[in-house]
Amino acid sequence: VLRDDFRQNPTDVVVAGGGPALVVVAVGEPAILECQPPRGHPEPTIYWKKDKVRIDDKEERISIRGGKLMISNTRKSDAGMYTCVGTNMVGERDSDPAELTVFERPTFLRRPINQVVLEEEAVDFRCQVQGDPTPTVRWKKDDADLPRGRYDIKDDYTLRIKKAMSTDEGTYTCIAENRVGKVEASATLTVRAPPQFVVRPRDQIVAQGRTVTFPC
Repeated sequence: VLRDDFRQNPTDVVVAGGGPALVVVAVGEPAILECQPPRGHPEPTIYWKKDKVRIDDKEERISIRGGKLMISNTRKSDAGMYTCVGTNMVGERDSDPAELTVFERPTFLRRPINQVVLEEEAVDFRCQVQGDPTPTVRWKKDDADLPRGRYDIKDDYTLRIKKAMSTDEGTYTCIAENRVGKVEASATLTVRAPPQFVVRPRDQIVAQGRTVTFPC
């Protein structure tokens, strides 16, 4: 007989508001779910179900020890509802379900590249990322927030400078972040100025045989 409820459900950790906490991991991380079965005679054994289907613990990534379910190197396909089942020869009982959520850390599909431009030329630094949840993306210049009004950030997170100036030179960093990770990629901007005359030669009139100097 299974005499009472589970002594520890996989959802015993609660969040603000009293609801059960999600078990959240990033792809590639281990996930651990734990329960303690109800007392019974004979003493119950444990198995686990995912989305109401019994889990095969013969899979290399999965191990069950006592009431602990361990999944190494998690995949997106591991996400779902997990239930701990206590069973003996006279019956079985399900625990409350726990939800495993598997997120993906941000990764770059396209990184910004170093650029050399002339003054007043336009500059585009591109940055494309993926992840789950969708990462937030922001830019910094030389480890500081971008000055307001000088730069345009497009919907695809491209950083645009309409007319480059020498003061725009520096290192620009694209930062992508979600709840399971953060990545950064940097590129430098060099602004070249076209040649300009500081002193121009001037017309001169001198007597024949005299030395003439044209400054430039």
